[in-house]
Parts: sequence; structure tokens; C-alpha cells
Amino acid sequence: MDTVEILKDLIEIDTRNPPGNTEGAVEYLQNLFSSYSTRIYGKDGKLNIVVEISKGDPEFLFTSHLDTVPSDDSLLKPVIEGGRVYGRGSCDAKGCVASIISAFLDHEPESGVKLAFTADEEIGGKLGLGEVMKHEEPDFVIIGEPFGSDRIGIAQAAVVALKIVVHGESGHTAMADVKKGAVYRASEIITETVDRFEKIRGDRKKFFDEISRIGLEVEFRGSGDAVFNPSVVRAGIKRNVVPDRCEIDADIRVAPWIDVSSLRDEFQYEGTDFFVTGFLRPFGYMLDGVNPDLDRQLVNLISGAIRREGMVPKAVVTLGVGDIRHVRNRGIPAFYLGPRGENLHSDGEFVYIDELYTASRIYRNIANLSGK
Repeated sequence: MDTVEILKDLIEIDTRNPPGNTEGAVEYLQNLFSSYSTRIYGKDGKLNIVVEISKGDPEFLFTSHLDTVPSDDSLLKPVIEGGRVYGRGSCDAKGCVASIISAFLDHEPESGVKLAFTADEEIGGKLGLGEVMKHEEPDFVIIGEPFGSDRIGIAQAAVVALKIVVHGESGHTAMADVKKGAVYRASEIITETVDRFEKIRGDRKKFFDEISRIGLEVEFRGSGDAVFNPSVVRAGIKRNVVPDRCEIDADIRVAPWIDVSSLRDEFQYEGTDFFVTGFLRPFGYMLDGVNPDLDRQLVNLISGAIRREGMVPKAVVTLGVGDIRHVRNRGIPAFYLGPRGENLHSDGEFVYIDELYTASRIYRNIANLSGK
């Protein structure tokens, strides 16, 4: 089957998360790989499928996720225009799924290859790749994400989920000092904190120089070394009452070369409480417990596969995060690689058609080169 046709089929299968039900997509993949050995992991509609393509040494797991972010129903109807495929999941990450399928459907490399198509990535991946890795032990993992077919996603940021509770004085709108209320105080805190985070800088060059030693130019994707996003704000009980409490849920992204603990000084506000509700440490090359020699072996394989297509590989460090932690926390080398698209998570999401075919060839190159 053609890669674009597979992608169109996948877009039409509703896997929006929530609720993130992937049963329909897994059934489609079971039919597609009916002549292969497959295993299903998961429950409550969040199913993951593993396909065994070939046996050999080393063993690769090529994986990407089936679930997507929410959207209007109209985005489940794929549109092809101007060399692009539009639709929910076209870029993130059903384009990656389609390229992986095309690389190995009816092709058996000398190395060992398994494919895993998973649920739950958009809300953390615990029931997706996290569940799959409880049962599978590959030597190397390639995770499909839309970095671009000549880009290796080599490191990702730390993430802090922070709840901020701002206290103030309540009263009636007609009589109270609104500036002493919690919402006004919260607005000042938000503005000041966003501005301060924009000025935070770390030793990016030192970190990049370390990666450059493995022969790759480095690209950073993010709006700054540290980003404070006050994403959810809750306050008030009635329109004419000045609130005495305002809650802010913030998403904080911190580049790998920044010490997260050093950011505590950015949150010194009187009459304000701060609670860390979640933390994800950075993962990637030089950042966790994976053997660096094995990491370099995988990087060299991917780089060689990219160069075989006449392109120059680059390493990407990103403030975005994905499923890589579910692999690397088991000591297994894993990096991101996938066809480039744009506007992921937006109504204008798309993937470039030529990238779908190029990424597919590179995936196959990786498995073929490793067998030589």
C-alpha cells in the first residue's frame, strides 16, 4: 500500500485523546499485518500493537503513537493539497506511523525489527509505550516524531508542573480595592515571571560542543532556555465579588543545560504559595543513565541512513517532550526521527508528502545498515 493512502486511512480513524481509544486503529493495523506475528498490550480501549517483522541481531524497535490531540470532526477527513496531507494526526504522529509501516511491510531486513504503534502519548504515554516496554527488550529504539527526516531528536527538556495559589483581599466591586484582590495580584505575578524567564540563559554552547563531538551540528527548538507558561487560571465565585484566591496551573520547560533548582529564586512572592505537582527530568544524550557508547552507535547508524539519502544529519535539542523517557529509563538507547510537518496540534496541521517517503527509506536504511 502507498504511504499516503495508509496515512489517509489512519486520519479517518478517530483516536482523539481524550478519550484516546485506539481499538479501531489497532484493528486496521492487525489486518494490514495479518501475515505477521502480532501482540496486543493494553486495556480499556487504549491498545498498543507490536508487530514482529524479522529476527536478528541487533534488534530494533520502530515506534510511534496512534493517539492525537482533540479536534473538530472535520479534521478527520484528510485533505491533499500542495504536496501536503492535512488532517488531525497527519503530522503528530500518524505520518510517522505510515512511514514506519511502509518501510517494513513486505520487507524483511537482516537485523531484528519490531514495530510498536501505541496509545496514550498525548497524555504521558504510561499506558502506551510505557506499557509496551514492560514486555519488549530491544537493543535500540527509533521513536517517530515529526522532527524532519534529516533531524535526530537527541535530547529533550525538563518539565515542571507548578500550581501557584495567590491570596488577596476580597470585597464588593463597588467598595473594594481591586488591586488588592487575588486576580490583580496574579496578573502581576504572571507578567513578571514570564518576563524574567525570557531573560534566563545557560551555557548552551558547552552542551552543544559536547554533542558536536559525535559529528553533528546542533539545532535548538524552543522559545528560550526556560519558558514559563501560565496555562490555566481559576478564580472568583461571582461577577461583583473581588476574589481573595486565584490559582494558576503553569507549565515550565527548562533546557538541559539549565539547573532546574536554580529557578526557585524566580518564585519569591509574598502572599503566594507554590506547589510542584509534577516533574520530568531531561532525557537524551549525556542526560541519563544510557551507555554513551551505545548512544553513539545508534547516532552513527541513523546518521549513515540519512546520508545515504544525500542529506546532512543534524541533532535537535528541544523543549518539547515525548515518549523517549519510557525507553531510556530502562537503559536502552532511543532517539526521535520522523517526517517533517507543521502546525501540529492546530487546525492547520499537515505533513509534507515527500518527507513521508524519505523518512520511510531512512527507517529501512537504519535496519539494513545495522545488518552489515
